[in-house]
Amino acid sequence: MLDQNKTELDNLMNRYKEDLSGLKARKEEEKVAQDTFMAEFKRLKEKIIWPVVVDVGNQLNSYGHDYHVSEEDEYTDATAHFQPASITFNIYPATLDRSYYKPESTPYIQFVANRYAKKIGIIVSTMMPGEGGVVGSYGEFDPSEVTKDFVEKEIVEVLKNTLIFHKE
Repeated sequence: MLDQNKTELDNLMNRYKEDLSGLKARKEEEKVAQDTFMAEFKRLKEKIIWPVVVDVGNQLNSYGHDYHVSEEDEYTDATAHFQPASITFNIYPATLDRSYYKPESTPYIQFVANRYAKKIGIIVSTMMPGEGGVVGSYGEFDPSEVTKDFVEKEIVEVLKNTLIFHKE
């Protein structure tokens, strides 16, 4: 090989090796940051979100409505579809026939861990059997914003701004 070409090839391979080690370090930093976020989401879910959801749900019970709370850890299914960790608050309005008391067919508010953005998203559904509704994102928030007051306020705001309890 010509000396000039050998020198250029050596320089190219050295730069590649430096870039590779930097890339590995950045990937490791990102993994640590994501793991830290997921640990914080788990803490918030157990200490903040779950107790508030149960408290609001019990308040709804006093008005004749019912609720269900479920959690999912993140996973990737057999088709390589990623499902993030979440906690879901399903609402069963008093006007709903009990045969429809199923999480997949009733309104819900879901708090979702977005490990890549390191944010907690809120997804809302107003779907009701035989009536339709909408499903969509209500926003994404920093974990530091997720307090008991915040969760309670967001749940009440979502309920206030949906048609779940507004029958004409």
